[in-house]
Amino acid sequence: MQIRNVLLAAAALAVLLPLHAQNSKETEPLYKVEINFRDGNESGSMTDRRYTMLVAESRRAVFKVGSKSPAVSGSTQPPATGSAVSTQFTYLDVGVSIECVVQAVGARAALHGSLDLSNIANDGAPAIAGVRNPTIKQTKLDLDTVVEMGKPTVVASIDDPLTARKLQVEATITKAN
Repeated sequence: MQIRNVLLAAAALAVLLPLHAQNSKETEPLYKVEINFRDGNESGSMTDRRYTMLVAESRRAVFKVGSKSPAVSGSTQPPATGSAVSTQFTYLDVGVSIECVVQAVGARAALHGSLDLSNIANDGAPAIAGVRNPTIKQTKLDLDTVVEMGKPTVVASIDDPLTARKLQVEATITKAN
């Protein structure tokens, strides 16, 4: 009789727990995070790229857009058989990758993030063994900062003297619920 009561209670909890978990997720604070990349040499000629995502408080959010680029990672030719060379490829992620965590700090928000911008350079790299591997240009930024809620804030500014490239990263965080 006692085991039957325990089983009935467990069955009732099994039905109620998913409902409770769903309701608790709805009350979890959500933030809209906008990351704006300004790229250019003069303020008037800067081009903007804006990425927006919703982030639950203290949860990691990931945004990736781009492509995979093949690069030769090895090749073999069977000895003395005269058969074709077997080539192995590794695929490199190229594009924009944004990972972030947001935590409320009063009227401000703490932003912990990793930003990765990469693309394939058309620099005429020499062919090695008849294969031309891509040259990857990359800008990577890891940041921990606090920003005013709702106020666009420059969180990074890069002036690269080698390439004369200028990049400005602006973050805006607003409460979504």
